[in-house]
Amino acid sequence: MAHRSFGTSIFFGIVVGLLAMILAPIVSPLKYGAQARVLVTPHAIPGVDPYTSSKAAERIAQNVAQIVGTSEFFNRVISVSVGVDGNYFPKDELTRRKLWNQTIEASVVYNTGILQITAYHPDKQQAEAIATAVSYVLTQAGNDFAVNAADFRLIDRAIGSKYPSKPNFPALGVGGFLAGTALSLLYLRPKKR
Repeated sequence: MAHRSFGTSIFFGIVVGLLAMILAPIVSPLKYGAQARVLVTPHAIPGVDPYTSSKAAERIAQNVAQIVGTSEFFNRVISVSVGVDGNYFPKDELTRRKLWNQTIEASVVYNTGILQITAYHPDKQQAEAIATAVSYVLTQAGNDFAVNAADFRLIDRAIGSKYPSKPNFPALGVGGFLAGTALSLLYLRPKKR
């Protein structure tokens, strides 16, 4: 009996995991990702050791990563780029901010001054154009956002993913499997008499 309920739980988990992967594109459209990387190097200060300089680079990159999602940064990207379709972003400020934050993601590679920029878009070429435009703004005007503290150098140009990056099907499948299995185990557990 216990073996049958465990087998049923596994089966139910598989079914829920598959349903999550099938229904995900209906809830959230498929989006390609494009990634570029920019190296942030702080200006040399006499008497500062390499470790402190490295930490300064990481801190500057973290600050800039937060700024990439702002309206001002969005306006710079749209104004300098001819390849980005500005019509994709709505005119309403609040809706545009929300979509921009879903479109662009900036993070810092741990313990370095490398800023990783990822853009998501239903069109692979647009994802690449957005990531390219963001990295261009950083390399040309990064110090407008970092208070003249660093040099910004493109180290990896934007390259789009071969397959859609969002939604994350493996994560959805595993999450659905675990949730389905847990729910069925709770439902099928032996009742106390």
